[in-house]
Amino acid sequence: MQTAPVSVLDRILAIIEAVRESGGAVTVADVARATRIPKSTASRTVAELVARGYLERTGTGVVIGIRLFEFGARTSTPRRLVAAARPVLAELFYATGEHLNVAVNEGTDMVSLISVRGRLRPPPSTTGAHVPAATTALGKAVLAFTSDQAVVRGITTGLDNGARYRLERELAGVRSRSVAIDRCETFPGVVGVASPILSRQRVPVAAISLAGPESEMDPDRMIPLVRHAALALTRRLALQVQ
Repeated sequence: MQTAPVSVLDRILAIIEAVRESGGAVTVADVARATRIPKSTASRTVAELVARGYLERTGTGVVIGIRLFEFGARTSTPRRLVAAARPVLAELFYATGEHLNVAVNEGTDMVSLISVRGRLRPPPSTTGAHVPAATTALGKAVLAFTSDQAVVRGITTGLDNGARYRLERELAGVRSRSVAIDRCETFPGVVGVASPILSRQRVPVAAISLAGPESEMDPDRMIPLVRHAALALTRRLALQVQ
């Protein structure tokens, strides 16, 4: 017979595992029975996990929440992304000749997992480089689809009210177009265009970007190319887990 978990961490993990193993929505009463946690304690812990996005309520119980999907997606993201991105970046580079990046979010930065040098000299970033999420097209493409508002607040901390309002409006536009633009906000004279890489649950796991010199870059012409590359990379990632 399963021993009832004692510590707070043990109870949290037991509840999450019980919900995961159910394969669908499960009631708090079922969770309590499966974990041998008193129903009142289980109910309180489930409510806290729902409030933080680790579980989600449905009409028939609770299911795994978006934050756990985010953690799961990020666990294998670097290795899978690099493998899936190479042919997509090769095609995009052949079409544009511009500087390319695939990056993931880490705190207030975006970290480049794979970078392809274009005509920009010096290149604005290299593999492993950190760039600010609040100003780069890469960062805005991911932020627009990030459900955890604590993450968004952490990135926008320090912005004045006007700058925060402008960013929020910009992110709303990114959500509708699935593309973000950095008009020389991060690097002088460099324009960037990025599109998010989303999981099946529409969780942002990364972004792909193209950057070129302001004097010669036409963002409107690059937008469909970058968006197509993001969709192609999203499909390749999905095929890897089938």
